[in-house]
Amino acid sequence: MRAGMTPWLGLWLLLAPAPVLAAPAAYQVAPAAIGCTQAANLRRVGELPPSLPAASYAQALAQLHCQRVDGARTWQLLGLRDEETVARLRALPARRGEAPLYFAASAVSVAGATTATLPPGVWRLVLAGGVAMGLWPVLRHGGRWWRRRRAWRLCGQLVRRHAEALRIRRRQLVQFNSYGVERTTKWEREQAEFVKTIIAPALRGKGLAATWPALAPRVLALIDQVARQAPSGSVAADGFSPDMDPIAYERYCADRLRGCGWEARATPPGGDQGADVIAVHGHVRLVVQCKLYRNAVGNEAVQQIAAARLHYHADVAAVVSNADYTIPARQLARSNNVFLLHHDELPAFAARLARARRKA
Repeated sequence: MRAGMTPWLGLWLLLAPAPVLAAPAAYQVAPAAIGCTQAANLRRVGELPPSLPAASYAQALAQLHCQRVDGARTWQLLGLRDEETVARLRALPARRGEAPLYFAASAVSVAGATTATLPPGVWRLVLAGGVAMGLWPVLRHGGRWWRRRRAWRLCGQLVRRHAEALRIRRRQLVQFNSYGVERTTKWEREQAEFVKTIIAPALRGKGLAATWPALAPRVLALIDQVARQAPSGSVAADGFSPDMDPIAYERYCADRLRGCGWEARATPPGGDQGADVIAVHGHVRLVVQCKLYRNAVGNEAVQQIAAARLHYHADVAAVVSNADYTIPARQLARSNNVFLLHHDELPAFAARLARARRKA
């Protein structure tokens, strides 16, 4: 049920017949009140001229099957009609042949009450409307809270599902300037892209898009928190440092491949023909170009490793870096079937290669 319909449901419950709204069994009628066997005759009594003599007035009442009551008896309410301005009552105890009478609702009160008559329908309506208006802010706030809670849970699930990719992207995109201060501009753009392509469509699909402005700071903080965590399943992650030299980085990448069961070695500096690491697993030969960069890796690395694949008769070629890759480098890699990886992706990449070759 939509949240906007809830106040009308509350209003209906207040107006609907229910045990809590039922009238008490015993009522009193004001002394000298007029009761008629038909409701229409009660209205006709009210139209009699005030100057009519008492005898003529009594005769007119008899003709209309109406009578005055003394107010000493108690009555049972049988129902209300004519917008609750007329009440139908039966005298208690009922006498044989005695018919129920209609009275003006304003002349009827609860037995033993010191005030007031039956509440007219308009007052019940006003009361119900007032209660509904009082409940509306509470219900609206509760509905908003529930939608935000659903949206927050959905965002958390999506962030955790893509946690590994987010960790790698942050490590690629966040670099340090010469003063040791993080440069996060590219990472902030990556967060916006993640929200645009992953989170926003999911929220729209669940009808929760309107909750995003309130959730945005928390979700972005969660993305950054998850992305800062150490990558899972990385056997040599603790050995990496952005301050290591390029030769140490090549050996680091070879160590990670050896940790995955590959026979891997770093090639000697100079004369490597574009391959910094050569790795073998079964009949699969992999050549790797390693780039420890502060900025994005360009086309040159892709060209070098594509040539090295031919030179070493390798099956697979990849560029591995701590940094991101330029758009031209990604385009050239696709056309030359070269894989572009972050070093944290090496274990999963090596495992996929091994499985694929076993199935082949």
